[in-house]
Amino acid sequence: MPRQPSPEEQLAVALYDLAWLLPRTVGADEARRDPMPPTELEIMKLLVRRPGLSVTEVARDLGLQPSNVSTAVRSLTERGMVERRAHENDARIGRLHPTRRAVENRRKREQAWGAAMERVLGDLPPESAERLRESLPALQQLATALATR
Repeated sequence: MPRQPSPEEQLAVALYDLAWLLPRTVGADEARRDPMPPTELEIMKLLVRRPGLSVTEVARDLGLQPSNVSTAVRSLTERGMVERRAHENDARIGRLHPTRRAVENRRKREQAWGAAMERVLGDLPPESAERLRESLPALQQLATALATR
């Protein structure tokens, strides 16, 4: 008899599948309008959430090589998405911050994702769509718990 996965395993698999599917479906139109290499997109997601990190910290948090992060940050800086500020105690350390343009770009992407999600939820049975909307606080708490690990 096959092993029955636990509810936690099923949740992890469903969330992992959604994390893979969402940028390819709900976020696809916006990504085509404003393409960004995956490494740069990951860096921007991190910096919008946690501004003020160094290149080394970004590399560590994303599991990337510092040289790759430096290259991506240079590109993001040239496009006006990231600015380097000197660390308050050590001017040799640059702190990375998203620019207003980057924050606005993220806001526009999130609005587009919301509109696309609304269309997808409209295709589901109303009870399922409502349960998903009601689960938002718990999902946000889960995201916070994962981000602090």
